[in-house]
Amino acid sequence: MGAVARIRSELNFAIHHFFRDRGFFQVHTPIITTSDCEGAGEMFTVTALSDKELEKESPFAQDFFGRKAGLTVSGQLQAEIYALSHGRVYTFGPTFRAENSNTSRHLAEFWMLEPEMAFCDLDGDMDVAEALIQDLISTVLKNCADDLDLFNRFISKGLIEKLETVCQHAFTRMTYSQAIRELEGAKQQFEYPVAWGSDLQAEHERFLCEEIAGRPVIVTDYPKTIKPFYMRRNEDDKTVAAMDILVPGIGELVGGSQREERLDLLTTRMQEAGLDPKEYSWYLDLRRYGSVPHSGFGLGFERLVQFVTGMSNIRDVIPFPRTPGNAPC
Repeated sequence: MGAVARIRSELNFAIHHFFRDRGFFQVHTPIITTSDCEGAGEMFTVTALSDKELEKESPFAQDFFGRKAGLTVSGQLQAEIYALSHGRVYTFGPTFRAENSNTSRHLAEFWMLEPEMAFCDLDGDMDVAEALIQDLISTVLKNCADDLDLFNRFISKGLIEKLETVCQHAFTRMTYSQAIRELEGAKQQFEYPVAWGSDLQAEHERFLCEEIAGRPVIVTDYPKTIKPFYMRRNEDDKTVAAMDILVPGIGELVGGSQREERLDLLTTRMQEAGLDPKEYSWYLDLRRYGSVPHSGFGLGFERLVQFVTGMSNIRDVIPFPRTPGNAPC
């Protein structure tokens, strides 16, 4: 646990160093928000009302903020505002998901790193994310040699060699359609069936990294039906300009996209996702009065610590983990 804490601290410092050297500004986005960035409804509600008051009709009109509010699932939407005024920004802080997932990869409270970049397309987005991961791992290899040696001997044999390989070789890039063909042609039997239009599961992601590529993989151009409303629609009208970075042993580490800058298409996509455009008028204003191509991504910090240390359970790489049915202090 001591070695985990030291490596976690080193990674935290290295993140700020990476972005400062590249002209990014740090932005502190809200923890309490009225916007569900992912549109999945997995937000924790924040309220000052008593249980009795919550039983009344339309209770949140009488609440502290005068409307329903929750803990943030992402700072992306607010970070986009600053990206379009400051060029390149990032936010790094706690995020929350009220998702009943009791797995070794999920937490109810975790830290998320989210850069947003104006005048940046999907290729630029992937380039920054790949450079970030390689830079962070190189820093740990250089500054935490003793701790990595411990993990290499007792937790994950071959860990240091795996990390060095990540730094020395470019990530493999493939489209979602190519990934599906690779999985369909595999001799391995998967627990979850593979079909175009369905989301990739952890077993699929790990297979692509560990068996097909032997290194991290960037999968692009996912079906629009399985991705959030803000991702830019591709010309085929079936896919979006999205990218996920998958790493061995973990699966998805980074999720990002080029953002939809066209007002009409963004409004339509919101309506298709069941969101009220009036609730996001401030976000649509970023397109209504002129916009630019822009992109960003989110990196799950605890999953990064998992990958670097070789720890098998995400609950062991964060102090005081919060999971379904578990908030110890």
